[in-house]
Parts: sequence; C-alpha cells; structure tokens
Amino acid sequence: MRKAMICVSVMLAILQLWPMIFGNSVTPAQVAATAAPSALAASIVPAKRAAVPANATVGTIKLASQTVGQTGHISCYRHYEIAFAACAPKDRACRMKSADQWDLCEATGFWGN
Repeated sequence: MRKAMICVSVMLAILQLWPMIFGNSVTPAQVAATAAPSALAASIVPAKRAAVPANATVGTIKLASQTVGQTGHISCYRHYEIAFAACAPKDRACRMKSADQWDLCEATGFWGN
C-alpha cells in the first residue's frame, strides 16, 4: 500500500509540474495575433442592450467615472477607489484596510465604516 501511495504522489507531482516545466511558451499576445479575425470580431461585439422606450426618463448623477441612478448606490469598487486614494502612499495598513472593506462589501453588499 505504501508503494502505491508513493506512486500516486509521484504521478500527481508530475501532472502538476509538467506544464510548468515543459509548457508551451506562447504568450497571450501571440495567441491574439494568430486568432481568426471572425473570432476577434465576435469577442469585441458588445452585448445587446434592452430597448428603452423613447418617453422613459431616468435621472442619473455623474460621480467621477461612474454613473449612478436615482438610488445613489455607489459600487463596492468605487468605494474602494475612494478609500484607497485617501490613504497615504506609504500607509500599508490603510490600504489593506480598504482592501478588506472591499472584500466585505463584495460579500455583504454594503460598505462598512
């Protein structure tokens, strides 16, 4: 049984290390350059949006780089950008705190204080 476990462990190690050692050295830029033009065009085409009636009006407020609806909800990432920008350049604790708050916001849906 011991020899079987050693054999399985070696095989798993080879399976995990093989791509790293003998992997293909093609970069993503080279893959994009050699892709078919139709595949590139399909990935660039934006998703269709729902039709909005001509008489519908939506009140929006422009905050920095984000459009916010009437509810005034700011995304978790935007809160993170604001908190991160408020930190001093060398204050790692402040930056880590803002990153932790961002994670909590993504999990819970609201930005804590």
